[in-house]
Amino acid sequence: IPPLLMTAAVSYAATLTGFAVLPADTFRPGPTSGQFIESANHRQPPFIQQQPVQGFSALIRASKDTYFVLSDNGFGKRNNSSEYILSIYHIEPDFHTADGGTGVIRLLDTTRLSDPERYLPYPASRTNDHVLTGADLDPESFRQGADGSFWVGEEFNPSLLHFSQTGKLLAAPVTLDGLASTGNPLQTPATLPRSRGFEGMAMSPDNRWLYPMLEGALLGGTGLNIYTFDIANQRFLNESASQPSYRYRLDENATAIGDFTMFSTTGGLVIERDSAEGEKAVSKKIYRIDFDQLDADSFLHKTLVADLLDIEDPHDLNRDGSTLFSFPFWTIEGLVVIDHNTLGLVNDNNYPFGSARSSNADAPDNNEFILIQVKPLWD
Repeated sequence: IPPLLMTAAVSYAATLTGFAVLPADTFRPGPTSGQFIESANHRQPPFIQQQPVQGFSALIRASKDTYFVLSDNGFGKRNNSSEYILSIYHIEPDFHTADGGTGVIRLLDTTRLSDPERYLPYPASRTNDHVLTGADLDPESFRQGADGSFWVGEEFNPSLLHFSQTGKLLAAPVTLDGLASTGNPLQTPATLPRSRGFEGMAMSPDNRWLYPMLEGALLGGTGLNIYTFDIANQRFLNESASQPSYRYRLDENATAIGDFTMFSTTGGLVIERDSAEGEKAVSKKIYRIDFDQLDADSFLHKTLVADLLDIEDPHDLNRDGSTLFSFPFWTIEGLVVIDHNTLGLVNDNNYPFGSARSSNADAPDNNEFILIQVKPLWD
């Protein structure tokens, strides 16, 4: 990857160059799901002998034209997701671009996460087949190592987990001293609010380091902590949760981050978001950071790359009759660098609860995968 270059703040909107959709009502065979949630957006659970393909919480490239997406815990809480199977989906988008394309996302394969060796330090929800569910973990970030295995960052504990290419847990979860979420399965005294664990996790270009990033601040703290994990030795370099490698400060209108990825040895991108959707959304942005650039308060310096509520769409790729495009979803949690000035993003549609598209009032959101052109990240 070329060396990091300095850039000024954006002076123009990003441009939509690709658009693809996986319909909200996409299911795969599996145990009956949604038994512990209420109906929403005219969808009536339970979903008999099927699982919704939703909860896209992270995105990585699998090949030139296909991608892996990680499911989160399912329906948002441990007590309503015990029959939602944790999975990695292999998808192939045929982007609608200025040159054509169907705009359809094809589901190629599903890898179920499991713990056959019982490495979890607490009882899992399924003892018959050891497949993991949304009552066991809340996966929110992942990266793939050079050997094809997956490293997953989750929020319930929070912890890092190492899975084989086929989805089998390879070792006990790795935790950081002094880091425990409210309501964690081991009932460790909390130092972090619920659902504020490893939401983003970048990997260094040489596959040596992981950089798990918290979604929220430690109790009584300020800023979001980024830690450093040594992949080869499977340990954090940080002595405790209160000693991060880097600190990141959110905008005033933002409440959380959605993803974190690296595009060079020190350069990375962070999605910031508020907790609103649709017309009520005010802050959905991508910022550029560099590990070598800190502000006066020792937080990472930020440079705006894209405002996701203000995207140009000169070819009306989403076919809504407008040359302006907005990505106003409550949770935008997948970000991938395609090339020096193209980024890919997917939303977590929170099926069946999300309804950000005004044209889909009272209908659940689709999973949307977009490509946007931004100012070059490198020459």
